[in-house]
Amino acid sequence: MRNAAWLSVAAFSASTVAFDGQPMYYEIDWGPVTLADVKVELLDSQDVRSVTADIESRGAVAWFSDFRSTLEILHSRDGTKLLNGESTWADTHSNITVIWPASGSTPTVDLYRSEPRDYGLTPVSKESIIDTVDPFTPVFEIGRMLDNTEKCVGFYRIFDGVRRYDLKIQDGGLQTLDKDVPGNPSGFTHRCDITVKRIGGFSTKKGWFRSTESEIHRTLYLGRIRGYWLPVRFEISAPLGKAVARLIDKKHKRQVQ
Repeated sequence: MRNAAWLSVAAFSASTVAFDGQPMYYEIDWGPVTLADVKVELLDSQDVRSVTADIESRGAVAWFSDFRSTLEILHSRDGTKLLNGESTWADTHSNITVIWPASGSTPTVDLYRSEPRDYGLTPVSKESIIDTVDPFTPVFEIGRMLDNTEKCVGFYRIFDGVRRYDLKIQDGGLQTLDKDVPGNPSGFTHRCDITVKRIGGFSTKKGWFRSTESEIHRTLYLGRIRGYWLPVRFEISAPLGKAVARLIDKKHKRQVQ
C-alpha cells in the first residue's frame, strides 16, 4: 500500500513502543453465523503511530455479499495524519484518502467509487469535521489510559472521510468474562462502554430493521497481552441480535489466552 516503505523504516527505528505492531487476528460473528475475518496491526511509538487492517467476508455471508477492505492510518512525527482505505464488494470498488494537516486545519477527503450510491447520506458540514480524529485514535489512547489511570474514559470527535460522529467512552471496570461462552478470553479484562452520537454521513434510507442509537449498545473489552492492553472482544448489541468481534489465534482455531 501507499507509504508502506516509510512505515517499515519508522517501525524499525521506533522506541518506547506502546503497541508493538504484531498482527492480531479477529473473527466477527453474528449469533452462530461467521461474517468476516480481520487482521489488525497497531504500532505506537515516539516516532510513529500506525494502523493497518484487513477485513474479508467469510462463510455463508461471502456467498451473498463478498467483500474485502483494507485500511491504513499513519500519524507522523510532525503531526500530519493520513487515512487510506480501499474496499471491494460485488462489482463495486472504492478508494478514500483523508489527510489531517499538522496545522490543525480542516481535513481533506479524496473519495472514489466505481458505482454511485443508491441512497442518500445525512449532511456533514465543513465546520463539524474540524478538530476530528480517525476511528482508531481512541484505541491507542485507551491502552495508554489503562496503564496510567486504570480507567477508560474519553470523548472523541470521529471522522472517517464519510461518517462524522461523536464517541463517548465510560469505564466499566475489571471483569472476568463467562468461561462457558465460546470465544471468551480467560483471565481479567477491562470493560469500556461506548455510546455514539451520529452527526452526519449516515444513510437516509429507511428500512424495517433499522435501530436507533439508543437501542444499540457497544462494549469493548481489553486484555493484557504481550505486556500491552489490547482489544480482545468488541460487542454491538441491538434488538435484532449481537455482533461480536473476538481475538483468535492465527489459525482461527482457538481463543488467544
